[in-house]
Amino acid sequence: MSVQSNPVVTLSDRLERLNEYDVSVDNIISAPRTLSIGSVPFSGEIEKPDRASIVGDGVVSFVSGMSEQNKTDIQHTYLFASLVANKKYPRDEQGKEWYQLFLQVMQDSGWTILQKYYDTVSASGKSFKMDQLALKVLGSAVAAAAVPGPTSALMLKVAGDALAALQASDKPLQLFDQNIKESGAGGFGLATCNESEHGEVIMALGSVRFIKRTNQTKVLFVDWDSSSVDLYKGESHMTMVPAIVARTRATIIAKLGDRAQTKIDEYEI
Repeated sequence: MSVQSNPVVTLSDRLERLNEYDVSVDNIISAPRTLSIGSVPFSGEIEKPDRASIVGDGVVSFVSGMSEQNKTDIQHTYLFASLVANKKYPRDEQGKEWYQLFLQVMQDSGWTILQKYYDTVSASGKSFKMDQLALKVLGSAVAAAAVPGPTSALMLKVAGDALAALQASDKPLQLFDQNIKESGAGGFGLATCNESEHGEVIMALGSVRFIKRTNQTKVLFVDWDSSSVDLYKGESHMTMVPAIVARTRATIIAKLGDRAQTKIDEYEI
């Protein structure tokens, strides 16, 4: 089911809502789940991806060549949006409401949402791995966005490499598991980001939401029984509006406080 786009809002509207969003420390939860990709010019040689981050309970990867400021802004806006959504919609069955609010906060933070989608999804076979399901959802979103071939291939490779590196990275994986546990609302996001030679930043985001009927504690890199969980997916892609991000940056950093450090961990791919 497609989700209707939000109307255009002014900067003052965005700033007013950002100041009203609740991410107070009591009952804080952090869990991203959205997804997909957009079109951005691509030229030159394909560079190898080099960085990824745990951001709340999302895995965010960056194609090499992105500016440090843009990477930081992506991490902070993504974490802030997920904290707001988790605070207001913490229950498993509130996935669609979570997704809509998450994207609303991303828009208020300085992103233009180009496409968004939320629906049920089925796992193939009796058992499956959540990380592989997330890659499949992300791949579907990239294809739907009709990104030029080299760009889409590169962004998908970044996401796959980020998951592979995470499996072998003790500290980031421990932080991911901890953030998932603290969030309480089952779900996680897999995002991939690219910056064009003209400075346009695009993020494709794939989310998986799960309502489990077992006591399974691990999410990634373990086998799940497909009969023990109800699954939902979110797909979206968006572009950064630098002028707006620059105006909302201080508000978001102030509201995040020390969570900008404790819930984010960057690692090499």
